[in-house]
Amino acid sequence: MKRALTIRILTVAATALMLVGTVVAGRSFDATDMKKADERTNASSASAQGYTTRKVKLVSYGQEDGEIDLRFYDVTPNIPYMGMNQYAQLLGRQPFSVRAAGEWACEMESWNGAKLICNTSEGSIFVKDWNSFFGLPMPIEDRAMGLKDMSVHFARIVDIDYKGSAAPVTIDFAKYGIEIYCDENDIYLPVSTLSNVMTDIATNFMLYNGEKLYLRRVSLDGSIIDGMYGSDVLLSQIHGKERPEDIIKQCYADLCLNFDYFFGFPGIAALEQAIAEKGLDEALDSLGEDGQDIKKGLFSSSFEDYLYAMIKLFDLYLSDGHTVFSSGSEITVDSAVSEDAEFTQRVQSFYIEYLKNNDKLMQQVRNALIPVQREIYWGEDTYREYGSTAIIRLDSFVADEEAWADYYSEGGELPSDDLGIVISGLKKASENSKIRNIIFDLTCNGGGSPDVMMTILALTTGQDKLNGMNTITDQPMTVTFEIDANFDGVYDEKDKEAKYDYNYGVLITNYAFSCGNLFPFVIQDAGAVVIGEPSSGGSCSIQIGSDIEGLYYSMSSGQWKLGVEDGELLENGCTVDVPIETTTMPVSELTDDPYANAVANYIGRDAEVPKYQDYFDDKSLDDIMNEWFSTQAQEDKAG
Repeated sequence: MKRALTIRILTVAATALMLVGTVVAGRSFDATDMKKADERTNASSASAQGYTTRKVKLVSYGQEDGEIDLRFYDVTPNIPYMGMNQYAQLLGRQPFSVRAAGEWACEMESWNGAKLICNTSEGSIFVKDWNSFFGLPMPIEDRAMGLKDMSVHFARIVDIDYKGSAAPVTIDFAKYGIEIYCDENDIYLPVSTLSNVMTDIATNFMLYNGEKLYLRRVSLDGSIIDGMYGSDVLLSQIHGKERPEDIIKQCYADLCLNFDYFFGFPGIAALEQAIAEKGLDEALDSLGEDGQDIKKGLFSSSFEDYLYAMIKLFDLYLSDGHTVFSSGSEITVDSAVSEDAEFTQRVQSFYIEYLKNNDKLMQQVRNALIPVQREIYWGEDTYREYGSTAIIRLDSFVADEEAWADYYSEGGELPSDDLGIVISGLKKASENSKIRNIIFDLTCNGGGSPDVMMTILALTTGQDKLNGMNTITDQPMTVTFEIDANFDGVYDEKDKEAKYDYNYGVLITNYAFSCGNLFPFVIQDAGAVVIGEPSSGGSCSIQIGSDIEGLYYSMSSGQWKLGVEDGELLENGCTVDVPIETTTMPVSELTDDPYANAVANYIGRDAEVPKYQDYFDDKSLDDIMNEWFSTQAQEDKAG
């Protein structure tokens, strides 16, 4: 996903949980089980009969979309529940089939026969093969990479190969104090828990703000402002009303469950090792006074204290570039909230204070000066030529979904998004017989969608596979896909004819993150030269965690920890073939730019920052490409 700065998105345990013999597929639950669970089941059976169904307005991807029925149980009157089947169909997926499996259990079956066992007496679910149960049918014609609900038309998955047997997964909701219910139709969970458990790489998620239910997917520009924070319930808490007890407990339960089961552990965050060893709750205890302070805020009846605790936890102890408390900054620019200037100022001041103490976030602030420097030397052009080399600028890997849908349905010009920039650049290069080399400028690339990235790689190098690890099931995985390479709306043999045969290079800086980090690894394996300095990591896909308060965060996901074929992980950045050294300069030299001026005011106008002038020298880059591939050709001839 794309990472940007400040308000923008900075875009399971390390060993998968093994079944310990408590819930086993196909096993009935005997009297011993029932006696052991009497205390829980008596409470659950009583509360299961005590609920009301309430119609709630649904806001689906920014649009009012009628009403939806949610359950509110008497024991947790402020927490809406939804069925797994109900949510699956809300996302347009095939429904599960459900049958009773004993007085306190039910069995849910997916389209492919994979099963989930729910045991309400123990408060758990068991899935033998997580990926099979939640997987979508393959191939999916109009769902890019087959793992997303995003229709981009020009790419589709043809296979996902999971190596080895899946580690079974048991989620113990009772451990976190989360009640679950089931009947002959569905399995019911709090909407926040359900959203977290059924998360997908398309980043679909749900939020409930006390009045409405919001169905969302992360916007690649990092901002989602749809009025979610403007409910009377949230605004009253912002203005001092106490948070209800059931809300407080549920928010903490969801946070712990999400990081204990679904975190990808890229190896960057300060608290990762402790979470891997003992879970988030005890990991916080290991921080001593600081951890107790965070816990106090998370359990506070004050919404503002809760917000501060989340900011502190994420910025100081969970931050890895993909793991970001998105609502922490987003809430202060919502029009309904920003009217309270004092609240907004307090939150922003608190946010900045902890930003100062986070070296990684401060590095990202400094990295954002690289686009300022590039503009000085290269302007805003997305394509340039010098000698025998063409340079194509790629600041992200983002598709204009609406424009591509129009292109395929109505015809006309190709979209002018990131993929369009590449297609246009390759065509321009092919019109100049002098051009032998193509450099992709990723000096300011914050990431984006694997769909776009892999389409570009397939178009230029023929690469059609992406490797990684699913840490939820402890399985290496390989995704194979194909593209509509001639963009005529048909996947056929003609697509193989559309390939651009050039020497390829990548110009890279520490700014490059996520897909901007992965791209140089993959294209380097295909023979490209990497020029500049190592990229900055971001090896996990992201997923979204939400709480029952209506706030959300992104996190490094265990669903897809990206790697290369030999199993090498990508978090330490790419290996550079031809380094370009940087000198330093005072940030005041850049203060004609508004962003650079703001940074100068923040870090001091005399503060030294890296100078990237030598990166944007056309002649030097042309020389590097010609020398590198001339040497390679000589070595190949000699060999």
